[in-house]
Amino acid sequence: MGSLVAVDGGRSRCRAAVVGADGRPGPVADGPGLPPQAGPAAVEGIIEALGATIASAVVTAAAARHEVGQVEVVSAGLAGLLGTRDVAPAVAARLHERLGAARIVLCGDVVAAHAGALPDPDGGVVLVAGTGAVAFGAVPVKVPEREGEGADAGTEAVASGAVGPSDQREARRRLGMAGPGAVGPGGLGPGGVGVGGAGPGGGVWTFDSAVACVDGWGHLLGDVGSGFWVGRRGLDAALRAHDGRSGGSPLLARLVERDVGPLDHLPEIAARAGAGPVAAIASFSAQVAEAAAAGDDVARYIWLEAATALADSAVACARRLYPGSLTPVALSWVGGLFSAPDSLLLDPFLARVRSTFPAADLMPPAADALTGAARLANAATRGALAGLVYDSSRVRRPRVTA
Repeated sequence: MGSLVAVDGGRSRCRAAVVGADGRPGPVADGPGLPPQAGPAAVEGIIEALGATIASAVVTAAAARHEVGQVEVVSAGLAGLLGTRDVAPAVAARLHERLGAARIVLCGDVVAAHAGALPDPDGGVVLVAGTGAVAFGAVPVKVPEREGEGADAGTEAVASGAVGPSDQREARRRLGMAGPGAVGPGGLGPGGVGVGGAGPGGGVWTFDSAVACVDGWGHLLGDVGSGFWVGRRGLDAALRAHDGRSGGSPLLARLVERDVGPLDHLPEIAARAGAGPVAAIASFSAQVAEAAAAGDDVARYIWLEAATALADSAVACARRLYPGSLTPVALSWVGGLFSAPDSLLLDPFLARVRSTFPAADLMPPAADALTGAARLANAATRGALAGLVYDSSRVRRPRVTA
């Protein structure tokens, strides 16, 4: 009997596990992170990272005396995959070749995080905060069908523009959206709102999810409140104290000297960090939490600002996806940054959401992204996320004409 391997693929590291009969991932194996580049150029780097991590997961499961057969299905949430149309088929084809797996299921890492945190098929909003930060929401939607051709044909028609203006207005009404461009493949990705789109070759992206993203613009332009953002602010406060400028924190300066190295050499240390400067700077969020717990006012204010920014992203995403909603909107949160003490991040995050968006139904995450990836392997449990999942088993059949 073949095995299902679930993967949570991030930029800093990948995690994988063989999934048991109960649908839960077994012992987790860590592997290298995904390449920083995007698009087709990243495919081989993705394959190398996934191949190494999946092999480690199989060995780990076998060592723990779990039943492991041939890898039959791989279900992976991958950083940078949300909104792409060309990478998923190429990655799936290469994984078929490398692993001999019969089926490959791929989605963005935020999609897997959403599936883990909010297994409710009605969807909702999930705030993901780790090295980066993004608010991601999805709700199920029925798109008009073309008469006699079934749901898949009708949904493809919306994305291709074959559905007429009146039908698109109806689709927007069902989505609770207004204005041109609300429906179609161009809306996916950070800042976008739209419906899932079709992918070329070997598989199909189904069209039954309305989605919205807020932030997720990367460390140079966004990711406000993320681990990188907190770590960068903490290092800035340390350097300010070192220079004698206002806004500095002597405690953070001492923590840099203790855990990182001489402040005078901080730029060179960050630049040659083994995991990359972004991950290295994000890791300093742990020291910012330590300083805040010790009563450092500068550090505590950094965490308060992070909580406020993350809450505002979550609320903006909910309002975009559910404009004018008076009914409860499920809202959850996941990511390594929430390992900080609740008083520093989670408590002020929840308080800000409650005060600015009373319709939020705040729900602690049911599980993590690895469990979410395992769940998305089953088409019947994808719910609102179905339109964002690439499944290599859904091969297009030629249309028969009379």
